[in-house]
Amino acid sequence: MNSKGVEHGLLISPIIQIGDFKLYEPISSQMHQLHGKWTLVSFVENKCEKVCEFQLYELRQIWLALGKDGNKIQRLAIAKDKNLISSEQIKLSQGQLLLKDDTDLKDRIKSRFKSYPNFDNESIYLIDPYGNLMMQYKKGTNPSGIIKDLERLIRISK
Repeated sequence: MNSKGVEHGLLISPIIQIGDFKLYEPISSQMHQLHGKWTLVSFVENKCEKVCEFQLYELRQIWLALGKDGNKIQRLAIAKDKNLISSEQIKLSQGQLLLKDDTDLKDRIKSRFKSYPNFDNESIYLIDPYGNLMMQYKKGTNPSGIIKDLERLIRISK
């Protein structure tokens, strides 16, 4: 927990502009924008097995726990390769968004994340509705803390 505030993650300062880009929901094939919603981001570097599956599950549970505010949140998994996450894992994670399988786009976006000196691909990141990378949740952060942060951010952004 950050001793400088009430947040459960690490505030990224200065904020890093990620930009806007299209997100893909593979079950419905619908396209979404990054801008307009709070976005929880996870990285999938290797085949999605137990630890990765658990992170996708946790992110889904955080989204579900937000109840009526869940529509203000989206979840993005940035997979190095489209074959790292199976269609069954996508179905189980209900509404999980991905980047289109565009290596150039993935590299550009990941380089923006990596411009944060404490970047760790096992962390969960929060992007605000304007496309700014603003928080990092280290591996092992209690999901209830992430939920509290999101509830507070949604409340103060109304």
